[in-house]
Amino acid sequence: MITNLNIKNKMLKYQSKKTKKYSESGITLIALVVTIIVLLILIGVVINLIFSDHGIIAKARESSDRTESAALEEQEKLSEADDYIGEMISNSQGGNTDIPEGTDKLPSDGSYSEIKEVNTPDIENGQLIPIKWDSEKGEWIETTGDDEEWYEYGTTNDTKRWANAKTEDGSMWVWIPRYAYCITSGYHSSSAGTIEIEFMKGTRNESSRGRTVFQNESGANNWNIHPAFEYGGTVSGIWVAKFEASRSDATAQAPGSSETIKVQPGVQSWRKIKMDTAYTNCLNYNGNLNSHLMKNDEWGAVAYLSKSKYGKETEEVWKNNSSSFITGAAGNSASAGTDEGTDTNYASSQGVEASTTGTVYGIYDMSGGAWELVAAYVDNGTPSLKNNGNSLYSTTDTKTKNVYASSRDSAENNYNENSGKYGDALYETSGEFSSNSGAWYADNSSYPYTGSPFFIRGGSHSITTSCRSI
Repeated sequence: MITNLNIKNKMLKYQSKKTKKYSESGITLIALVVTIIVLLILIGVVINLIFSDHGIIAKARESSDRTESAALEEQEKLSEADDYIGEMISNSQGGNTDIPEGTDKLPSDGSYSEIKEVNTPDIENGQLIPIKWDSEKGEWIETTGDDEEWYEYGTTNDTKRWANAKTEDGSMWVWIPRYAYCITSGYHSSSAGTIEIEFMKGTRNESSRGRTVFQNESGANNWNIHPAFEYGGTVSGIWVAKFEASRSDATAQAPGSSETIKVQPGVQSWRKIKMDTAYTNCLNYNGNLNSHLMKNDEWGAVAYLSKSKYGKETEEVWKNNSSSFITGAAGNSASAGTDEGTDTNYASSQGVEASTTGTVYGIYDMSGGAWELVAAYVDNGTPSLKNNGNSLYSTTDTKTKNVYASSRDSAENNYNENSGKYGDALYETSGEFSSNSGAWYADNSSYPYTGSPFFIRGGSHSITTSCRSI
C-alpha cells in the first residue's frame, strides 16, 4: 500500500502592543513653562531617536524583517521535512507516487504520475519494451519508458493512446491502469448505458480526482474500485493481450501447429482448444510476468474502460467478422455480417473502429473473431468441470480464476445468485439471464449452467455477445 503523509504546518504570527500611561500631579505656571521648554527639547531628542535612519522604528522594522525572514526560512525547512517524511513513508510501503524532484523523467514502474494522472505502465525492469505508433512510417517503433509521447489516457482521438508494449517474442500488450468506475445509467438493463471512470493513485484507495469513498458493490451509481486489480494483492494495473492469442507459427492462411502462444495481428487465432489447455498454456507463457488466462473481471475491466470517455464511449466497438479468424480484422460496422466488407488491416481508418479506443492504441477482437475462453466458471459440480478444465477447476491459486456460486443450478438461478458480482460486465450490463438481445447494444447473453459451466466471451464472426457458456 502506498501512503502519502501530508503535514500542513501553519505559521502563526504574534503581534504585541505596549501602552504606557503617565499620571502627572499639578504644577505652577513657571514650572509649567520650563517644563514645556524641556519637553520640547526632549521631544526633539525623542523624535530623532524614534524616526531617524538609526532610530527605534527603523531598528524595529529591521528586527521585524529578520524575524519574518527567519520564520519563512523555518517554514521552508518544515515543508522540506514534510516532503521527505512523505517520500520515506511512500517508498517503504510500495513505491513513490510522484516523479522524483529534480528530474523530468517519467517513471515506468506502476507508480502514479501527477503529470499523466494515471499509474505509469510497469515495464517490469525491461521485460516489456515500450512501443509507439509512427504514423508516417505506418509501423510501431521502440521507445523508452520515460518518453512523454509513449502514451496518454485522454478523451480525444489524439490523446486516446493507451500504452502499448511488446515482449521479447514480439507479442503485443496494452496497459490498463487501475481505476474506479460508476455505472450512471443502464445498470442491469439491455440498454447501453454510461460509465464514468476515475483512475486510482498507485495502490491507494484514492482516485486522481480525490475520491476516497467507494461502495464496492453492484448497484446503479455506486463507485467501485474495479476488482480486476486484485491479483494476490492490489496491483497498479494489468497488461492485456492486444489481439486474440494465436500459435507462434500462425499465418493468415493457416493456424499453425506450435504449442507456444503469441499475440500478433493478421494471423489466424488459436481455436479448437480445451479450457484445460488454454489455462495451462497461458500460465506457462511467462511466469516472470504472471501471465495467465484472462478472467471475467479482467475482461470487464477492458470493456468498462472502453465504454468510458477514455475509450469509444458512445460508439460500439466494431465486430471482427472474418470467417478466417484473422486477428485484428474489422467488418464495415459494429453489426456487420460474416465477411461483409472485412478489412484485415487493423491500422486502417476502418480497422481502428474495432479497437477499444477507436485508435490504433486500443485492444482488438473484443467483439467477434473467435469465442474467447476466460478463467471463470459456475461451481455447479458438473463432471464437465473436471473433464474439460480440471487444471482450472482444481487449482488452489484462486487469484487466477473467478468462481461463481451455483446452489440451485439453472441459467436463471445462477444469474440471479451472482447479482452481487461487479466489474465483470455480466449482471451489471444485461437485463436478462438468457436472451439474443438481453445485454448492452442488444448483444446475446446466455449464462452458464449444468453441463456447460465455463464462461466464454466476445462472440464470433457471426454473432456479438456479452457472454455464453461451454
